[in-house]
Amino acid sequence: MANIKPFKAYFFNSEKVGDLSTIVSPTKYNMTDDERNKFYDLNEYNAVRLFDGKSEPDDNEQSNKYTRSADYLYNWIENDILVQDECDSIYLYEETVGMNGTRYQNKTFVALLEIEDIGGAVRMCEEIREKSQNDRYELLKATNSDLSIISCLYIERNKQLLSMMNSLSRKKPDMEFESEDYGMYQRIWRVTDKSAIDRIVKLFKSEKLYITDGQTRYTTCLKYRDYMRSQNPNHTGKEPYNYTMVSLFDSNSDGVAIMPEHRKIKLPSGFNEEFFISMAQEHFKIEKIIVDEQDDSITQTMKSQIMTKRIETKLAVYTGDNYFYRLTLTDEDYIKEKILPEMSKYYCGLDTVVLRKLIINDIFGIEDDYAELVSTSISSRECAKAVKDGTADVMIALNPVKFEEIQAVTGENEKLPFRSISIFPKPSVGVFVNVKE
Repeated sequence: MANIKPFKAYFFNSEKVGDLSTIVSPTKYNMTDDERNKFYDLNEYNAVRLFDGKSEPDDNEQSNKYTRSADYLYNWIENDILVQDECDSIYLYEETVGMNGTRYQNKTFVALLEIEDIGGAVRMCEEIREKSQNDRYELLKATNSDLSIISCLYIERNKQLLSMMNSLSRKKPDMEFESEDYGMYQRIWRVTDKSAIDRIVKLFKSEKLYITDGQTRYTTCLKYRDYMRSQNPNHTGKEPYNYTMVSLFDSNSDGVAIMPEHRKIKLPSGFNEEFFISMAQEHFKIEKIIVDEQDDSITQTMKSQIMTKRIETKLAVYTGDNYFYRLTLTDEDYIKEKILPEMSKYYCGLDTVVLRKLIINDIFGIEDDYAELVSTSISSRECAKAVKDGTADVMIALNPVKFEEIQAVTGENEKLPFRSISIFPKPSVGVFVNVKE
């Protein structure tokens, strides 16, 4: 049973900070210095200072990017840079943005979710990395606040919540602005009517929530909750640290998409095409597909040639020339029977598992913790450009994970591999802030 409740969010005060479009930043931590500096320069109150601030050479335990985030936050609250709403609300949050010729208009409810251990109503979709978890935990301890939104998918059968969203969005929004850096138009409605709130809360009690973005942050919230409980002998379960801020989106919505996480791979000894084909033939049908023009058409052709409505694995392997290889898995039971017999058939059939076990581990000889050699991007164009520029030796294009696969894998109390899921569009940082007070 998912328990949500309304809250009084903090919002940036446009009278103090100016154009709200210069305040928000993407949900992306561990930015490059250039990316971070861009947002620092955009506005002195840009939310990147809270979520992923700069480290300094002389940082120590008493003064560091986490303590500076807390200083910024509470100074901005004290000086009315950030102002708290007067009424408890569940917020309707809409993001409209275009990508690759497609217009997305994602509507979500933003509320507080009662934190519970994974496996009941709340299910974690992906594996996480410990380094990121430590980073988010130190930030949460320093600020005692939710500075970004955890995204949760729910799969509603009767579409009552989706219908409420569509009805509420016909009214004039309480807030609207465009994100200057990445062209996203954002609108917010406050839902303060008690009967409407009660209905939303009741409907979510029958839903399972799948964390699609923010697994690390949710795990951090669990750890922080347990820490705060240990410090509070009078713990009741209703304290603010028992809740975290979430964005709840419907799988029925056509305004949100699961994007594939394509791989860019840099091999220490380079890519040997002949060796790769001879090794891959053991488990895949391999087809060479020639594309006449070396522009966006090659990435579009890769996408169309591996697209499938069936639960089957098709990958595209590109090395920078005017062709790519389409790989179709032929030995569907091999991973389950020979490599991961302890895992479910649903997990073993995931494209990211097939890619990791049969290509990255087996053919390329790269271990699972491969962050330095293998990077990901939802942009196939970016991956193809990296290959052409020589910063990567090969790109592998994948299909997006299907909702049914998420359900099946998490239903077995398993998690998809790290960077299997990328939801688009993601909530921006700086639109909502929740201080656990």
